[in-house]
Amino acid sequence: MKRTLTLLLSLMLLLNVGGARAAVGADAFVANGDDKTSYIPIPQAYEVYTTFKNLDDAGFMNHPEDLFVGPDDLLYVTDTENNRVLKMSREGEVLEIITEAAGVPLNKPRGVYVGDDLSLWIADTGNLRLATLNADRTDRKVYVKPDSALLENNFTFDVQKLFVANTGYIYVLKGANLIAIDEGNNFRGYLGADDVGFSLARTLIRMFGSKSQIERTVKQEPASYSNFYIGADNMIYGILSNKDTAQIRKLNSVGNNTYPEETYGFTLADKEGEPLAPTLADITVEKNGILTVVDRLTGLIYQYDQEGNLLCTFGGIGTVGGLFQIPVSIDADSHGYLYVLDYNTGAITVFKPTHFIQLIHQAVTLHGEGRYEEALGYWKQALEIDSNYALAHQGMAKVMGKQEEWKAALDSYYLADDKEGYSEAFGEYRHELFRQYFVPVVLVLCVGVFLLVKLLSLAKRKADQWADDVQMGRGL
Repeated sequence: MKRTLTLLLSLMLLLNVGGARAAVGADAFVANGDDKTSYIPIPQAYEVYTTFKNLDDAGFMNHPEDLFVGPDDLLYVTDTENNRVLKMSREGEVLEIITEAAGVPLNKPRGVYVGDDLSLWIADTGNLRLATLNADRTDRKVYVKPDSALLENNFTFDVQKLFVANTGYIYVLKGANLIAIDEGNNFRGYLGADDVGFSLARTLIRMFGSKSQIERTVKQEPASYSNFYIGADNMIYGILSNKDTAQIRKLNSVGNNTYPEETYGFTLADKEGEPLAPTLADITVEKNGILTVVDRLTGLIYQYDQEGNLLCTFGGIGTVGGLFQIPVSIDADSHGYLYVLDYNTGAITVFKPTHFIQLIHQAVTLHGEGRYEEALGYWKQALEIDSNYALAHQGMAKVMGKQEEWKAALDSYYLADDKEGYSEAFGEYRHELFRQYFVPVVLVLCVGVFLLVKLLSLAKRKADQWADDVQMGRGL
């Protein structure tokens, strides 16, 4: 009864999504079909573990902009307007306050990263530098604008986010591009710039237009990265903040995107009924390859697998637990807990994964590793909790397909409302039936043809005999 009431409440709230900024109060939901115009509630994916804002002796944070979970499972937060970096536990206990590096006070830090050796890296944006400290907080090194002819004279090193790859390259975010520098503070190039596309009108103006026309031509800038994350697979996962499609990128070593170029997130309506397009603020990638992104305008949290399938959506804009005002950063620890930082309130909300979403994660991970039999068990357990969860049916269909059980795959694809998968499975099922019954059908046809020939031959003999009998009768 409790679950039924929860689902009914979620449906009511989702049906009213046009008059609100987000699906406020819905535990979790997914899209109903490919058009993403209607939503289906699912069992709760994450529950609020705790929310903390008042940090006791450390006071309140003032417009914090970045949160990073270190290899020690502790939180490192850039308290931007307070010019400090905080180290905290999962419960919000402040363990350390960093206010300076290399003898210089921090100035509007906007990004933080912690290495495997617990070294602390700070995007000290206001001071136009990257400041790094050792685990014991002794000064390590300071990075400033690289000396390179490839960088313009007016280039400023006011980077906002950073990450250090296993290769030793330091990736920093500035505007539209990711910038790579090495340990020696040498510029190594840009990575992953978005294609601005071709414009015939702009090209013609530049070729044949007057000087004033060319000057009036607005230069089309590529979409800007709002954040990025380097996963355990050493791939760079970035999000584009001002695009309608392909907002999530998975960049290889040469900057090419290998993630499905789909539309991610839902376009909702604001209070005036105007469309509110997804505006992703941050991304994190767990060791199992699960991607989680947060939308700064709608407050919604989206979770995807490596194939771009939506696992769940939850959150929203509001003032009660589990909702946000302006979420700007998200990360996960080794136990699957999610941490969301709110820029406006200075609060951190900690989400604990439920048994249901853990089953989904296990199934997705095992399937990606090719362990289909093991994945099948987790899909079945998930369906025992929610028999309408389309991705579980789709997952079972794929496993059935790997096992060449096409009839069962057809049934699962039908329940998942996966038309493309159903069509492919139907083709394989038809081919299997053809192979299975080819020899018997050919034998039956051969026997049929043989009997038909014999019958026709017998009929011809009978006819000839009848004709002979008639002719002999006339002769008599």
